[in-house]
Amino acid sequence: MQEHKGPILEPSKGEFDAGGSTWGCAYVDEEDPGTTFLYYSGARDTGWSHFAIGLAVSEDGEHFRKETKLNPIIDGEKGQFNARESVTPAVVRVGNHYYMLFAGSCNIFERHKFDLWHGRRIAIACADDPRGPWRILKVVAKPDLRWEGWSIDVGPGVAKLSEDEILVYYSNVNCKNPLSMRFPRRYLRRSLGILRLKIRSPSSVTCEKYSGNPLKHLNGVRGSPGESLFCPGYLLVNDRHFLIPSMSTYSVASSPSQYIGLVTGVSPYFSDRAGAVSILVDGSAERTSILNTSSQVGLDTPSPIIKEDTVYLYFAAVDRSNQVWKTCLTTLSLSTFQNVRATEKRD
Repeated sequence: MQEHKGPILEPSKGEFDAGGSTWGCAYVDEEDPGTTFLYYSGARDTGWSHFAIGLAVSEDGEHFRKETKLNPIIDGEKGQFNARESVTPAVVRVGNHYYMLFAGSCNIFERHKFDLWHGRRIAIACADDPRGPWRILKVVAKPDLRWEGWSIDVGPGVAKLSEDEILVYYSNVNCKNPLSMRFPRRYLRRSLGILRLKIRSPSSVTCEKYSGNPLKHLNGVRGSPGESLFCPGYLLVNDRHFLIPSMSTYSVASSPSQYIGLVTGVSPYFSDRAGAVSILVDGSAERTSILNTSSQVGLDTPSPIIKEDTVYLYFAAVDRSNQVWKTCLTTLSLSTFQNVRATEKRD
């Protein structure tokens, strides 16, 4: 059973997130199962002139209060790699520390014109408590022009391989590579990649890109809902692995229908699959229930958590008529995932 709860996090007047409260990651700590932490990207204005990361908390998973005395919890300063944007957080606990992967970018005009790394890169931050304070450790991944273009960002999903190894799912943001500049593609196509991190301590973090990147076999054909996949969530249910990607059909329109999808496999690498990615949330068909609007909606960063027999799915949503991004909640029965058969071969 699926139920749209609508927006649960909206912009705050006059604050760092006055233009949008969006692109978030829901996290529940094993030592505090009654609290849901929602790390989100706050936009200064609807023109996205500046982004920082904030925190909201909830005791019931539905009603959130922003930690205004702490926010923003991560914000770049002039000259730093994230001077303009700190976005798309993904939080995980490793040992006694909490780690946040996020994407950051600086202002292009603060960089040398031939420096390609003015786009989003992925960094890692650390804290001793879910509320922080957070300190940025280092940049762990830069975009590869061969398929990632000039920018990459993180999905909120994290898969734990062991006590000190995790997988983080990410995606390209654009198609600006040397070949596309000479022979420009008529539409954007986004695909997923995997980062594997080994975290022994805050001072010992290594990261490598999965050799099977990009996971283009997960993309649908041109014109299908899964044509582009980006910023996925992740869920493990009864030894089955689920990717929950944002999906879009950019070849159809500049503001196309968008969806939240579902992919299942027997390993967290999703190296093979049969059949198309299924639709979990249809932004166009369900927009009235999601944002109470008749306009087209955009969807992004689906982040699931399990509470008893219910999956709480948090995701970013924008009303295309006003370009205000919010965070919405949809609840689904856990049986929705328990009854899905895995289609992937083991690695």
